[in-house]
Amino acid sequence: MLRRAFLSLPALLLPAAAFAAPGPVRFRVLREGREIGTHQVRLSGNAAKLSVQTEIALQVKLAGFTVFRLRHDITEEWANDRLQRLTSRHDRNGTVTEARVVAEGNALVAQGPDGAQRLPANAAPLTWWNGAHFARPLIRPLTCTLIPGAAVRNSVPGGGMQFTLNGEVEAQARYDAHGRWVALATKGEDGSAVTYELIG
Repeated sequence: MLRRAFLSLPALLLPAAAFAAPGPVRFRVLREGREIGTHQVRLSGNAAKLSVQTEIALQVKLAGFTVFRLRHDITEEWANDRLQRLTSRHDRNGTVTEARVVAEGNALVAQGPDGAQRLPANAAPLTWWNGAHFARPLIRPLTCTLIPGAAVRNSVPGGGMQFTLNGEVEAQARYDAHGRWVALATKGEDGSAVTYELIG
């Protein structure tokens, strides 16, 4: 249902200085105005050694029955602004997909459902918490493959930035003047409106 938004964000050029202070966030995920779960990101450590945990937990019910369930857990390890390791476990209605990335020499070595491949050393996963990563090649966490495409960047009142995505995914992601991810609006696979409401 939310696969396009979570797995497909095109790359764009954005000065890293524009996003100097990303931080932990927790969102309430709404489908057509009704809460269906949460998406949270936790950070620990510092620039020299940073650990990032992303947890997405969604559930859609109709007439009291669960018709859609998704759990996606992603762990990132960074050292001096370079990704060192990523592990991803995606459970969609009981179908589990696992993938991983490890830094090796002048590349990142990925292993996922599409097999093994080498990715650029400066690539970053699409986990949304750091807008500066959009200036890099982006990695789809589900498959650990590169994401193609483009996005439009616009300023918003208060000094923040908004990215409008049209194509493989339709979404708007917004960051405040301090570089914190604060909002997301997209569509589910069934065309339903999906929005993120910041709660922490």
